[in-house]
Amino acid sequence: MNRIYLYLLFTLFFVLAVHTEKAFSQVVNVERHRVAADTTGIWTGGLGFGLNISKNKNQITRFNNTADLTYIGQKHDILLLGRNNFLRVEGENVLNDGYVHLRSVLYRDNRWAPELFIQGQYNMDWGLKRRGLAGANLRYRMISSESFSAFISTGLMFEHEWWEDTDTDSDKTFERLKSTTSFNVQGKITESLDMMAITYYQARPTDFFNPRFTSDWQVRFHISQHLRFVVQFVSTYDAAPPFRSSDFIYSLNNVLEVRF
Repeated sequence: MNRIYLYLLFTLFFVLAVHTEKAFSQVVNVERHRVAADTTGIWTGGLGFGLNISKNKNQITRFNNTADLTYIGQKHDILLLGRNNFLRVEGENVLNDGYVHLRSVLYRDNRWAPELFIQGQYNMDWGLKRRGLAGANLRYRMISSESFSAFISTGLMFEHEWWEDTDTDSDKTFERLKSTTSFNVQGKITESLDMMAITYYQARPTDFFNPRFTSDWQVRFHISQHLRFVVQFVSTYDAAPPFRSSDFIYSLNNVLEVRF
């Protein structure tokens, strides 16, 4: 438990002073894709992309892209999210991961709103060949205004994972039921600058105090109505990491997004 408290303090005071990437979190930040709109029956979304090619002693190619699509109905919303991240050094894949996430939001404008979600994911850097999960949660709107909002949600999800075990040169599968609880805040700093932070606490009900604890902090610069630049820091502490993975991983991402 002491490690969790130290980790909480770390995420609150960590300064974004590096530009590197060590891992990609399992948790998908759905909150950053929610849309407040005055009209209904419309589609909205965006595309984000990045490409970097460099050569010194080695040729390095890095490509990442994100996509999101939201349907805003009269009472309910549907969100479809995706991401892919690819890093290749001298003809060898060093990093290759991605996910697809589908979520339905029922009775969006109610203070209490149920949600259903499914997700598919892979991360070859971890040795995760495939992860599928499905779940449901109940979302409570604590505060909601034009410049600030805060939400809390809790629910259950079921995971099925297929891992590559390099020690035994074989594959292993796991199935787990987990609780998932999140707290989200969003605020407008200026007309062209806003921030968002969300924290997830996920654990098996039989081992509730050994969780996977993830924080996602973002600062978003609105260049124009349809273009924005996002700086994102994601960190995860896992009390029981798979195989010999590190119990603390993080990533710092810069994304240019085209909105429509």
